[in-house]
Amino acid sequence: MKIIFSIILIFSISKAEIFDISIPENDTASYTYADFRIRLNDSIDTLKGIYWFMHHNNGDSRNIVNDTSYQTLADAQDFALLGARIFNMHMHTGIGDAVIAAIDSFAVLSGHQELSHVPFFINGYSWGGQFGYHFSKWIPDRIAGLITQKGGYHDTTNAGPAIEIPILMIVGENDLEYRIDNLTGIFFEHRPLGAKWTLAMEPEAAHTQVSDHLFLNSFFNDVIQARLPLDVNVFDTIQLNTLSDTIGWLGNQNTYRIGSWECYDGIFDSSSWFPSRGIGEYWQNFMTNQPTDTSSCFSYLDSNYVYFNIGIHELDSTSDFIVTTNNQILIDECRLQLELPEDERQLHINGYLDFGNGGFNEPWNWHIIPNNWVLAEMSIGTCNVDPAYIESNLDYYVNSVGQLCNWGSFVKNELGTDCNDGDELLWNQCYSIEETIELDLSSNNLSGPIPNVIGNFMNLNYLNLSNNQLTDEIPQEIFELPKLKYLLLNDNQLNGELPDIFTQMDSINQLNLTRNNLSGLIPASICSIYSQLELFELGENSLCPPYPSCLTFDDLGYQNNTDCEQVEITNQSTPFRFQINNAYPNPFNPNILIHYEIPEDGNVKIFIYDLIGRRISNITDEYQLRGKHKIEWNGDGEESGVYFLEITTENNRAVKKLVLLK
Repeated sequence: MKIIFSIILIFSISKAEIFDISIPENDTASYTYADFRIRLNDSIDTLKGIYWFMHHNNGDSRNIVNDTSYQTLADAQDFALLGARIFNMHMHTGIGDAVIAAIDSFAVLSGHQELSHVPFFINGYSWGGQFGYHFSKWIPDRIAGLITQKGGYHDTTNAGPAIEIPILMIVGENDLEYRIDNLTGIFFEHRPLGAKWTLAMEPEAAHTQVSDHLFLNSFFNDVIQARLPLDVNVFDTIQLNTLSDTIGWLGNQNTYRIGSWECYDGIFDSSSWFPSRGIGEYWQNFMTNQPTDTSSCFSYLDSNYVYFNIGIHELDSTSDFIVTTNNQILIDECRLQLELPEDERQLHINGYLDFGNGGFNEPWNWHIIPNNWVLAEMSIGTCNVDPAYIESNLDYYVNSVGQLCNWGSFVKNELGTDCNDGDELLWNQCYSIEETIELDLSSNNLSGPIPNVIGNFMNLNYLNLSNNQLTDEIPQEIFELPKLKYLLLNDNQLNGELPDIFTQMDSINQLNLTRNNLSGLIPASICSIYSQLELFELGENSLCPPYPSCLTFDDLGYQNNTDCEQVEITNQSTPFRFQINNAYPNPFNPNILIHYEIPEDGNVKIFIYDLIGRRISNITDEYQLRGKHKIEWNGDGEESGVYFLEITTENNRAVKKLVLLK
């Protein structure tokens, strides 16, 4: 195969090499043309993948390598950035082989031999999404994930192994009907087969490229974190992680209600599958501006509830079911039963029924309502049935009889005191070390210290322990979790100093430590993760100055310095400038976060103007302290277009152009 290439060296703040390669047709190929351009950041010693943006019909995405936002996105995951100009999207033309030939050539030219093995993540718009889907079906072992936006000619045959690839499929509400039908049809055909796919309809949008970069970029980041093995050897064939169905969250396409695999109350086969809770929440925000809901795992069942496994005399364990209570008298009665030999436990369970497993009574599709049961010596005969009989007559027994009182039932054992191999006990409940990705125990009346064993959950992505009564220091092991993206510990009674290991939190995206009793100095290493944080709050603690220079007054909030040592800050005149540091994302829809700094204390006015000079929003008009600040503007009520942000103080004025794309 003949190869034509050139090399362009680009030197900037972040040095990079850019290579161009063309793969002409040969006797066995008929794809017309295939031109590629790749960017490799010089500061990345070993690449882990290739982020490939693919163009619309007759387009050219090679200049994507010069887009700083895509550069930042790819660099953060140690990925190369690829663009292309391709004419044909059908693999039988040889275009797939041309792609692999180009990547192998880039590997030789750049000296990055790992390029021949690392996976692709493809983000394709329109025709480019169709190409990405066909390429993914052709070589699924090399595809970590795919975003396909609004194409109308995706191959409708069975996707085969590609159902294991996390794919985000996006259609536009006002796009042509055949485009909507094409992607939605493929989605609904494959979800019952276990396809790990997400379908999102952009409201009031036609055939335009999606501008919700927070949603798209978060999907990319979460997929890569989940699919790349921790100990990946990129110089040999890579076996991407196959994601378990049960780590995912699901979303209802009509109500936008989401839920974890264990607690989701919708129809699995027609619901979107998300690699994390965070992606599910971004999906909700993308699909609707209306309030949305999350399926509950009976979150009101806090750590005071005790679970008992109930057996049936003379039946095997397939008839077992689970009950729970926080009534101490009932707990004591059950434990007294457990002190007896099993054949002498003659008190049976009599309780009121409800639909669903309640989050604890698997595998049944019913449960006895917590605290709505007793240990009984005698009961009426109508409710004296086996659990399997209730399962096959749910409507009758839940709605008409309303109770279960099998006379042969007995307290078999108490749950949560011992865990199986590969599990850890957290607050009286066992969790799989390997499969626990999300752990939401907020508002559960948890008390005492956070167990150090939480550091064993190496795949943990989301940890929410907010609104409890947790005490003592935050275990250092939490900050060392390699995949942790969301850490929410606010509204507890945690104390002590923050460990100086923020540099290890490569994946962290949201960090909330507000309203605790944290003290001491804030480690300067927090600045190493500051730029990647979408949510960061430290207020209402007792953290002491001097504070790291990257933090704003908004980040710090109120700090009680009563017990701080009086430290003389010799560099009190840190040279802040009057400037708008950043406005992100820009273009935006509908929220944009504005970072700015002011050199002296004083009144600050921030206004938004439209293109003809009308003031449409007064964001703030207040006295502010010198230093760095950030503020958010929501343009939900405005039309798409160009707007101007104006920040003024007594002696300064700055203006920045903003672009709202809906």
